[in-house]
Amino acid sequence: MGDGGMNRQKAVCLCSGGMDSTVAATIAKGEGYEIYLFHVGYGQKAERKELEAVTRIAEVLKAKTMKVVHTDLFQNLSALTSTEAHLPVGDEVDIQNPSSTPPTWVYCRNLVLGSMAAAYAEAVGAEKVYVGFNAEEARSYPDNRPEFVVRFNFLLEKSVASFSRAPVIEAPLVRLFKSDIVSLGAGLCAPLELTWSCYLEGETHCGKCEACQHRMRGFEEAGVVDPTRYR
Repeated sequence: MGDGGMNRQKAVCLCSGGMDSTVAATIAKGEGYEIYLFHVGYGQKAERKELEAVTRIAEVLKAKTMKVVHTDLFQNLSALTSTEAHLPVGDEVDIQNPSSTPPTWVYCRNLVLGSMAAAYAEAVGAEKVYVGFNAEEARSYPDNRPEFVVRFNFLLEKSVASFSRAPVIEAPLVRLFKSDIVSLGAGLCAPLELTWSCYLEGETHCGKCEACQHRMRGFEEAGVVDPTRYR
């Protein structure tokens, strides 16, 4: 991986393997950063497929390196990380009018994962940490909202060594909805066809979970051909 450039600025890209973080990483690449993909396995049901996606995305984006870390902190704390909890599908999911936090909420996930990525950024001397936070998910998940990014960056300024410069969380999609992200990604030639959004593990996307429904609607509303295979 990597395409040279000794003096290029560095950006860590927190990458799940999904569309949002992949488009954010593509933006970082287009802005001239040498990118370091950072992926976390936290017991999510689709971890194998996510890791496969991130590995392929790292190659296409010519990432300098890909860092993978694992934590069991979230095990059995969410429908995403539990073998017992029911994961809503089909009509159980209301993606247009979410009225409450869904059972797929993982407690403080973006706070924890963002801190991990920021620590790695400080270690490698990266100026930015690019994330895929967006307005679509912000309707259900508060750690995708602009206020979260602002407060996180304020905290980071107080968190690094006195001789270091704090990395900055960069959320270029924070005010965009899924259709906007699909349109932007297609325009940037982001490898959307390699991304994995489904909450479940399988050879194809299930087409019924919350993430799949957001993905399908995003492509449809954007008027972009959906390259995804659904069951």
